[in-house]
Amino acid sequence: MSTLNLSDDENAERAQQNKEYEIAYQTVAQAKSGASWFYWIAGLSLINSIIFLSGGNWGFFAGLGITQVIDAIVLEINKSAESSAMGIIAFVLDVIIAGIFILCGIWANKFQPWAFIVGMILYFLDGVLILILGAFLPAAFHAFALFMIARGFFAARQISAAQNAPVS
Repeated sequence: MSTLNLSDDENAERAQQNKEYEIAYQTVAQAKSGASWFYWIAGLSLINSIIFLSGGNWGFFAGLGITQVIDAIVLEINKSAESSAMGIIAFVLDVIIAGIFILCGIWANKFQPWAFIVGMILYFLDGVLILILGAFLPAAFHAFALFMIARGFFAARQISAAQNAPVS
């Protein structure tokens, strides 16, 4: 007998329940961790764009290559046109693209596997673009981020399956 006056069977049952709760907690934490990568990608991409469009020449690895390409094209156009409107257009496009990743993050945090898939496909394509441009270190970081997002995806799939399972 334990100090709580429970039988050995009751103690074993409670231990099993605690283990199941711990596994569920870890699965939720892993899904949310994977989903949070979408917020970081969006945020750092916007910071990269602000830095670049204001004349800076550095950025974060986790940012999106497509926003950097848009910014670079606008910079080249601005050299000949001397128009600040193009910079505004570029930033609006960057915000729209980052917004897509924010939406993926919002839905992924609700354990929607499709949001992980859409975000991973878009980030993978962005990584391919970065590879084509020859930026190998940011491409390697893309691969790492995709791995972490994929872990979140598998956890979200488990949670989604458990939520849709019939109660017995």
